[in-house]
Amino acid sequence: MGELHPIVHVPIQLFGLNLSLTNYVVMLWLAAAMTFLFLAGAACAIRVTGEGRFSNLVEALLEFVRENIAEAFMGEHGAKWFPFVATVFFFILFSNLLGQVPFPGYFHAGTSNLNVTATMAVLVFLVVQVVAMKEHGLKYYLGLLFPKSAPVWLRFTLMPFIELIGIFARPFSLAIRLFANMTAGHQIIAVLVLGISWMLSHGFWKLAMPLPLMGVIIMDAFEIFVAFIQAFIFALLTALYLGEAMEESYQS
Repeated sequence: MGELHPIVHVPIQLFGLNLSLTNYVVMLWLAAAMTFLFLAGAACAIRVTGEGRFSNLVEALLEFVRENIAEAFMGEHGAKWFPFVATVFFFILFSNLLGQVPFPGYFHAGTSNLNVTATMAVLVFLVVQVVAMKEHGLKYYLGLLFPKSAPVWLRFTLMPFIELIGIFARPFSLAIRLFANMTAGHQIIAVLVLGISWMLSHGFWKLAMPLPLMGVIIMDAFEIFVAFIQAFIFALLTALYLGEAMEESYQS
């Protein structure tokens, strides 16, 4: 339940906005620092040695992001946007993994806060719109809102509203998907931990305590898997939206 009650270190109120320094802000700083150190260390390790466990791990992860996300969904534009997509992937990954640090009163996944996931989603949304305008200008929106594949009567009546809803639904779905998946697992683990505490307090520890304990271990392992999957999905959708914004098929 700690996700609902952040720890405030330095309370800051500015123009009616709550800009306080909380443990969630610290988690984001840590995730950003880890992303920078990981990618900077990766560049040094691959360039200097080109071998070793760390270099091999880094190269495998970067190749995975490049081949399965950037190039797969952006084609020839993948190389240009690979640094951005990789940064998004690793920042979300480290934010997710910080929630697995065994200090539940303080360490939480930054992505288990809706404000964080919404900010990330809006950032991606704005980048996509800027890229689309730069590549195609207003033709992008004309082709998107009035698709030629639709019948004429539908093209100039319902389609603009449907497509407009679709445009603004993307950042909403990005934010909710990441937030919900990262929050749900932590809540299940919290319930299992409460189950252990209840059994201990009622004298059932000899009989049944291993069951919720095994559940916690399994859920922790599953949460690590989910951390990678959610980072992959967010980066994948980022690359997909950017790739669509640079395609010529939206021009009318």
